Amino acid sequence: MKVAEMAKEILQSAFMPGSFMWRLPPGARYALSFDDGPHPVHTPAVLDLLAEMGVHATFFLVGDRVREHPELVRRIADEGHRIGSHTQTHRELPSLDGAQFRWELQSGRESIRQASGVDTWLLRPPRGRIDLKSLARIRSSGYRLVHWSRTYSDYLQDGADPLLARIRSAPLRPRDIVLFHDTNAHTIEALRKAIPEWLSAGCSFTVLP
Repeated sequence: MKVAEMAKEILQSAFMPGSFMWRLPPGARYALSFDDGPHPVHTPAVLDLLAEMGVHATFFLVGDRVREHPELVRRIADEGHRIGSHTQTHRELPSLDGAQFRWELQSGRESIRQASGVDTWLLRPPRGRIDLKSLARIRSSGYRLVHWSRTYSDYLQDGADPLLARIRSAPLRPRDIVLFHDTNAHTIEALRKAIPEWLSAGCSFTVLP
């Protein structure tokens, strides 16, 4: 296990149980997660694909985009997916003072609640960047910070074929929380091939607890 993974495992199992998660609990399956939406074109395409495959996922939504596309947030919830916050404006948490930090969390959560009726305590930090102060603030605020155990760097937007090659070269592990973004067509094209391969291999996907 890499050093960063060891640190995250210690946070989840010892120092912040219930407040930090980077892998699913023991005995759980696999979880797909999508950041940075909702996107007016690509989020509906992701939802169509997941519905076609019979798979549910967790969407970490940016509050400003939620307010622009509340109908997509309602669709995400109505179709049985889990919703988490990706803050209100996607600013990196370690760069914020206390007041800015609280505003990002509270506003992101409230934007989601107003759009969908979902009151979520799940939070994914923009770009995954956190520090000890951010962790302490999140725990004291009652949120559960969700990181990830597997990413294929689809944010590079370097094409569906390179993305699919990375997916195939690093098979999923039990309890993986997988990071994708519902903001580009390459991800959708690659997942159209990857999800059936995962399902054929016996992978079963769940939303985050």
